[in-house]
Amino acid sequence: MAFFKKKHKKLALSSSKEQLEKAYHKSEAKLKIASKTGNEKLLSSAMQEHGCYEYALLYKETPEYLREKRRLLLKRK
Repeated sequence: MAFFKKKHKKLALSSSKEQLEKAYHKSEAKLKIASKTGNEKLLSSAMQEHGCYEYALLYKETPEYLREKRRLLLKRK
């Protein structure tokens, strides 16, 4: 699936769902703070971070993720 970047896939494969959700919520708080300050550079940075976690969480729900995870587990054995 070309929708997800390598960065999102790597993050999803190397982190648990709980870790990603925690980071997602922290980034959401940063995003709210950045929006209140009105600093566009800070807002853009916070949005990129937030989006990265969001895409990683979404990738965990795809069949491609399950195949990749199975492949990696078989490789380790």
